[in-house]
Amino acid sequence: MKEMAKEISSKSNHHIKLAKSLLNRKSREKEQLFVVEGVRLVEEAIMAEIKIRFALYSDKLAASQRGQQLLKTFDQKGVDVFWVEEKLFRELSDTENPQGIFAVSEFMQRDLSCLILKENSMLLLIDGVQDPGNLGTMIRTACAAGAAGVLLTKGTVDLFNPKVIRASMGTIFQIPVISPESNEKFLSYFKKNEIKVLVADAKGEKLYYQTETQGPVVWVLGNEANGPRDFFLDHADEIVRIPLLGKAESLNVAVAAGILLFDHMRRRQEKPILVN
Repeated sequence: MKEMAKEISSKSNHHIKLAKSLLNRKSREKEQLFVVEGVRLVEEAIMAEIKIRFALYSDKLAASQRGQQLLKTFDQKGVDVFWVEEKLFRELSDTENPQGIFAVSEFMQRDLSCLILKENSMLLLIDGVQDPGNLGTMIRTACAAGAAGVLLTKGTVDLFNPKVIRASMGTIFQIPVISPESNEKFLSYFKKNEIKVLVADAKGEKLYYQTETQGPVVWVLGNEANGPRDFFLDHADEIVRIPLLGKAESLNVAVAAGILLFDHMRRRQEKPILVN
């Protein structure tokens, strides 16, 4: 497949310098570009019709049948592809064992108008979570639980951080993730669409499984250390907690999201047992 691509051998090449710079948040925001690394994630991006500006690959990718198919797909879609020597590729990579593919892609521009709400839609609002692994895992969990979308507040870790993308396992391309908006704008949207605001907080008096499951809801989970901000606590329809029976003082925020979203989904799907 090497003959299909142009060859890059210099660190000073524009494409190399641009790709490397995108590991930095300021550069991503300036260029409105981000990096997708790894065969599966690039495949997910292609299936979601994410606009790929160009791709860099090494012999490691071309050595596999799956990698060869990916290169053919790039060719069919008219994506510029550049071959990079393995040593130079490793210097670019943000992973310990790079798979030999780096796709420089354009930001997905998504706002609240992208959400498709149904009678019992469930949303997840992530308020100020800082760990990229937690954010990616929460997006993946929300997607698996059938959430209609994920909302991010200002102060939350960058959505296009490579670690977020990897932790999401490609679900970042499958579920609408709304980039930071003002808290007031989110609240206005909830009121307009009659969405119940359920805030998870360790100080909540009600247990999470005592909430009503009918109608659209948004689950709000906050920063790892400080929890949700006062704005959401003040505007919550209900503040709930997950009971802790052991000596642990708290749960990881991504674990908490999994408990809340999947139990809410389970309770909605449960059918009453009919007794003759």
